[in-house]
Amino acid sequence: MTPGRSRSARLLAAAVGTALLLAGCAPEPVAGWEPRQWTTGGTIIEAPTASDPGQASTTDMRLRNDDVGIDARWATLPGAAAFNAAVEAVVRDAVVTRAQVSGQGYRPMVHPSGAGLGERGCTPETATASASDVLGNREGTVIVCEIVLARGSLFGERLRVVSTAGSAEPSDTSTVIYTDVATDEVVPEADLFTDVGALWPAYIDTLRRDAGSLSLSPVAAPTDEQLAIFRDALLGSHLTDDEIVIPVPTALTARELDGLAGWRERSREHPPSVALHASVALRALTPFAQALIRAEGDFTAPSTAGAGVAPTPCDLVPCMALTLDDGPSDLTPQFLDVLRDEQSAATFFMLGQNARSHPDTVRRVAAEGHQIGNHTWSHAYLTELTEEQVEDEVGRTATLLRELSGQPVATFRPPGGFIDDDVVAIAGEPAILWSVDTRDWEKPADDDLARYAIEAPAVSTIMLMHDIQAGSARVFDRVVSGLRDRGFSLVTLDALFDGSVPSGIVRHGPLA
Repeated sequence: MTPGRSRSARLLAAAVGTALLLAGCAPEPVAGWEPRQWTTGGTIIEAPTASDPGQASTTDMRLRNDDVGIDARWATLPGAAAFNAAVEAVVRDAVVTRAQVSGQGYRPMVHPSGAGLGERGCTPETATASASDVLGNREGTVIVCEIVLARGSLFGERLRVVSTAGSAEPSDTSTVIYTDVATDEVVPEADLFTDVGALWPAYIDTLRRDAGSLSLSPVAAPTDEQLAIFRDALLGSHLTDDEIVIPVPTALTARELDGLAGWRERSREHPPSVALHASVALRALTPFAQALIRAEGDFTAPSTAGAGVAPTPCDLVPCMALTLDDGPSDLTPQFLDVLRDEQSAATFFMLGQNARSHPDTVRRVAAEGHQIGNHTWSHAYLTELTEEQVEDEVGRTATLLRELSGQPVATFRPPGGFIDDDVVAIAGEPAILWSVDTRDWEKPADDDLARYAIEAPAVSTIMLMHDIQAGSARVFDRVVSGLRDRGFSLVTLDALFDGSVPSGIVRHGPLA
């Protein structure tokens, strides 16, 4: 053997020996080993799917005023006065702002037939639609709404206000208002958080893990500017299914995200959201907000007595009073069904002799929130009667109607419109006439009757129909839906005058 080959053999043998020695000392492989999983307090949702918020029966509202440039849809909750006032305040603020920008005074406005304003209330796609989609081709301000929660005794509504701003991007703000109908507590979304900064570490950590960071460094406390951006994002969040889902604004910055490829490559058109589990979020939520996360079961709506009971702001939305004379009759339930389905109210001027024959119908009219007025006992022309006869016609009817309805029955309508100061003084109540008479008792063709009843009214009109006329019964659904399509809210006389019907002879509402 040559010296060179002998040295090589020795080196090879040593290497093999070392390898065998190391192999004998190596630890056994760990069964079931997996790469380390990062622990974060949330998950990334690229395209959040709206969860079912639950169902609630709301009163759907709408206004459109082209002079000042505002179109608004919102929903009120029957029997929840404080909540409705808070929602209405958002709409009023937007109206005032638009009136100032336009230089026009605001006044409720109706539109020609075919305006499409019967489409009212909230839609589920409100939160995800782009600002340009919300505005459409309109200039000015558009308000849309979304029911975000209706579970147990808890209810929440999001109001989104989008406004054009010249050549700049439209302004786009959202406000969510919650209520507990069991306690009447009303809480805006901004008051759900006790410590906004407490959610920042989990929020940023979830984002940096998704963007590819391997850092174990603690998340730095946010600056005032970062905290302001994050607070705005929280106001666009929603609480659902044991999570708080927080959008990721394009303006968001954080030291932990700088330089991460996954962060730079995120979609600006469809930014993700971060869903933080309730166990993480609880430290920053008020007890009321924690109850929102835990809410379950069908919504327990407050009791209500129909469309006539819920206050309607007739200085904000265009109102008119539809009045129905000479009943009740066998046709009256058809009129009531239409009013119920169309979320509308009316005033029924009843004859005492007919009320005596249809006591259950009188009770239904009152139970569904409509107003009842006095139309005398036998449809006598009051100006042709003695004082004693007037007192009997009006007084006997009032007594019966109050007994059957439980209402004060504080207005009367003189049959045929025959009225003078003496009759008004004897009756001691406002005498309600009308500004639009459909003359349905002349039995016009159905199409002609419907067209006139829809097109003739203006804001604050008091319109006369009869719930004893078959023609009116046949077209009543067309009339009510047609009036709503023009933008009208159909209300009782009391609502038209905000609870204070003036004395004397009344022919129209206050804004005519």
